[in-house]
Amino acid sequence: MTEAVLAIDAGTTGVRSMFFDKSGNVLGRAYAEYESYFPSPSWVEQDAESWWVRSCETIQRALSETGLDPERVIGVSVTNQRETIVPIGENGTPLRKAIVWQDRRTVPQCDWIEKEVTQDVVYSVTGLTVDPYFSAPKILWIKQNQESIFRNTHKFLLVHDYLIYRLSDEIVTDFSNASRTMLFDVRQANWSDRITEGFGIPREKLPEVVESGTKIGELTARASKETGLKEGTPVVSGGGDQQCAALGVGVVKEGRLKSTTGTGTFVLAHSRTVRLDPGLRVLCSRHVVPDSFVVEASMFTTGSALKWFRDNLGTEERIIADDRGVDPYEILTEEAEGIPAGAEGVIHIPHFVGAGAPNWNPHSRGIFAGLALGHTRAHIVRAILEGVSYEIRTNVEVMRELGIPSQEVRVTGGAARSKTWMQIQANILRMPVIRTQMEVATAVGAAILAFRGVGVFKSVARAAEEMVKTLPPLKPTKETLDVYQRGYKKFKELYSAISDLRLDED
Repeated sequence: MTEAVLAIDAGTTGVRSMFFDKSGNVLGRAYAEYESYFPSPSWVEQDAESWWVRSCETIQRALSETGLDPERVIGVSVTNQRETIVPIGENGTPLRKAIVWQDRRTVPQCDWIEKEVTQDVVYSVTGLTVDPYFSAPKILWIKQNQESIFRNTHKFLLVHDYLIYRLSDEIVTDFSNASRTMLFDVRQANWSDRITEGFGIPREKLPEVVESGTKIGELTARASKETGLKEGTPVVSGGGDQQCAALGVGVVKEGRLKSTTGTGTFVLAHSRTVRLDPGLRVLCSRHVVPDSFVVEASMFTTGSALKWFRDNLGTEERIIADDRGVDPYEILTEEAEGIPAGAEGVIHIPHFVGAGAPNWNPHSRGIFAGLALGHTRAHIVRAILEGVSYEIRTNVEVMRELGIPSQEVRVTGGAARSKTWMQIQANILRMPVIRTQMEVATAVGAAILAFRGVGVFKSVARAAEEMVKTLPPLKPTKETLDVYQRGYKKFKELYSAISDLRLDED
């Protein structure tokens, strides 16, 4: 009887439950969305109970639709949207809605941290910059604005931690998620006394920290009844979505990078040591691979730049796609393929909501430059694909500057479906771009951790080699290299010329 593991992938908009065998084959899958709430325009919250309810629904549906026998399931693990935080009481009940990673209410708390603890201290200990993105400012907001909730909080949990708790009654987090809270010593792999004391957040309100891929308990009778899984099924600590995605495409040794392009782009490089950037341009966190780290660059609007074109200028392409029964993005990239490398002089800077890594400029905005009367919508699409690729290259160059080797980039996310776009990336990055057969790399990563946690594989790296199936690499084409070298130089010069403008101000 083929053994299987369950990977619960709890993202920002919904949860996906997927069953895998040890060869990486999907045996069953189901997806369901949950609601986000917006008490104020820049506030984003979710009901933690909905994470569990939707997880149970998708697990039951995947079991039912595939006829998978729960007896075959030998382990469960979780991967999740990172930084989102929820306080629970001693009985495990959430004391308020979770504050989601996208929430921006904590700018005053970040200002306080920079003044009282300082950016340099936070970065040197945690590998993170001070930003509302992370969990600690959210906890401080609760402490300062909802004192009774803070006082009555037994533990502050991330999404992974809450689902692990509902599965097993165990309260733990893993290294990779903890290292995104801004409370974790990235070198010592434990909560930092210096930071927690500086912030006034008691360590006893934080969960125990374990290595990713650790068996931490078993499925309870209650969880068995709600999920349809067998009581006693081993529960294994998982990891943050980006680190799991890196594992899920085989980024288990130095020289390999992972690039996920959906709404934004996250580039992660494997590192055997902590690598901090004196310029604070990129971040350093724990990997889900034991004794390893990831250097990470986050870009905010990459895939969403193409979505902006589709929604606002792509009416014709949407009609054609509807007639053909295909995705409009296929039509857009087809059109872009007909335009020469360099988009015949059109350059795009994809900063629709400000610049993320490496520039971190909230005032930067999207730019199309070099337009002439002979240019068409297809030139604009091509410029978007190239501009995003240039933006990724700026971060790869920073990583190289820090001494991180990069021989290949493995891609995931919706953009990876486009061979045209990935070939452009290979040409601009000047190294092979490798796609994998399984696009949902986050779930693959969680499945690898589950198999490692129950002893099917002796190492995470070995499991990745067994379970990750790659497609033939897309290699740089020589005839485009000079064009893109000049284009990259112009891209950087253009950003430099407009970086101090405040186009977002009246």
